[in-house]
Amino acid sequence: MKITLILMFLLCLVLFSGFADEEPAELGEFAELEEVAEFGEFEDQYVGGGGPMPTLLFLDFEDLNGAITDAGYPQISQVLFANGGGGYGGALDGLRIGGFYIGGDTMSASESRSVSLNMGYGGMMIEKAVRSDDDFTVVLGTMLGFGSLDLRFISNLPETFEDAVANPFLSSMSKEFYVVQPYVAFESKPYSWMWARFQLGFLWTLADKWTFEETEFAGPPRTFGGLTASLMIRFGGSGLFPLDEMETALDELVEEPDAPDDSESDSEPSQVKEVEEAKEAETE
Repeated sequence: MKITLILMFLLCLVLFSGFADEEPAELGEFAELEEVAEFGEFEDQYVGGGGPMPTLLFLDFEDLNGAITDAGYPQISQVLFANGGGGYGGALDGLRIGGFYIGGDTMSASESRSVSLNMGYGGMMIEKAVRSDDDFTVVLGTMLGFGSLDLRFISNLPETFEDAVANPFLSSMSKEFYVVQPYVAFESKPYSWMWARFQLGFLWTLADKWTFEETEFAGPPRTFGGLTASLMIRFGGSGLFPLDEMETALDELVEEPDAPDDSESDSEPSQVKEVEEAKEAETE
């Protein structure tokens, strides 16, 4: 897992260093969009939306499985299918902010015992997108959030009510954890209103103690992680924002006060003169 983490970190550094030197997209690349014809020239393009996000988690539960198997229970699968959703918004070629949540469960059973695990996590993601062409985007980002693990053990199912009362067969416990998940994502746009996004990341967690009712106690795993692979179908849209036109209009409103009407100013002296001539005629 340490080798995998190092490789993912180096990949992110290489991609980020390559994108940092690229120039922003020219306005001519978006000239074919309908918004340009309707509003004129625009400074930047923005996107937003959300959708489902099925995910495969390849987790490292070696410490947890070692403790479980030593107690006579079957080990937990380290490949977990999770489902959920997310969304984001921001600049097409720049900074985006959003979030997502996913959760899944797995169960392993032997002849008389079983163990089930439920896991869910989510949080806020911050990412930088670099547009390579009209229909393809590369994204680098990270997610910061929280999650929880729930374990449930069943041993020797009772056959009668008296057996269930005399010999408890079920125990469950849970723990919470903090999440950091850097990732790289690739987006394509099959339709103007839909984007497909494939995301690869590395999940790293720092967990609290286990809780059973009001009791807390230490136990594995203290940390765990693994590779994640997600596919998001984002429903939403994109638009071009006329920043230049709005700034020009605001400057004109602030810097140019309303000019007086020339016709009204010219008519005032003539009206005064007519009144004075009428008074002189009356005195004569």
